[in-house]
Amino acid sequence: MIETPFGPPVEEIPLPAAPLALVVGQVRFPTELRLKDEDTIRSFQDELRRDYPVFRQESEIHIEFGPEGPRPSQQPVWRMGGVDDSGWLVSVSQTFLSVSATRYTSRADFLSRFRRALEVLHTLLPPALADRLGVRYISRVDDPDLLLRLSTLLKPPVAGHLTGELGDGVTRRRELVDAVYEVGEETALEARWGILEPGVTYDLSIPPLAKRAFVLDLDVFSTKARAFSPGELIDLSRSFAERQYRFFRWAVTDDYLRAFGGQP
Repeated sequence: MIETPFGPPVEEIPLPAAPLALVVGQVRFPTELRLKDEDTIRSFQDELRRDYPVFRQESEIHIEFGPEGPRPSQQPVWRMGGVDDSGWLVSVSQTFLSVSATRYTSRADFLSRFRRALEVLHTLLPPALADRLGVRYISRVDDPDLLLRLSTLLKPPVAGHLTGELGDGVTRRRELVDAVYEVGEETALEARWGILEPGVTYDLSIPPLAKRAFVLDLDVFSTKARAFSPGELIDLSRSFAERQYRFFRWAVTDDYLRAFGGQP
């Protein structure tokens, strides 16, 4: 039994049918104009081509706020994935590098892929600093039968109002909790959980579903500027993954773990 959401790492219990919608590791750094150069991007792609042969260029819209109000701008983003729809994606721009998965396998595999991408970037440039490092896990449960059992799948502090009686004729369409916790002086954990109605999302990185769902979104991050050292960044990412996992285990019951193939 995990009594508190924060503390030492806890042992992992594999979930063969884990309802993970997205896992992301991302590092942000000061603008690197060299990452707009085609030769640099080509070298980055060549180093990762074996695992991520599909290459696409996209654009992201950023909004900067200044004395004259909001000012939108576009930034090119290069994304590399697999031909077999493995769910793994490496994204790089002039200000960030991320590795994401929609078909998560294990923490070790995730950290290994993140390390490889960081090492390639570090060899080619490297960025002067890492401004922000984050590791994010998003679980989404959409099975109607499981949604009826949230009171048994979630611990009381998390279930909260989500499982309370509303009265005749009232349906809970949407209810979302958003909490940010400071963990020491350098790290924070943002936890979001609740019910989403069909066709609704709170984050563009999570496509909406056509049906009702429960979401548990845990983002552990640090905004302390530090040296861009792949080894140190991965060590920190591992500790972030352990922090989110402890919070996850505190939030759910053994019934939740069993529902997705775990053996607590």
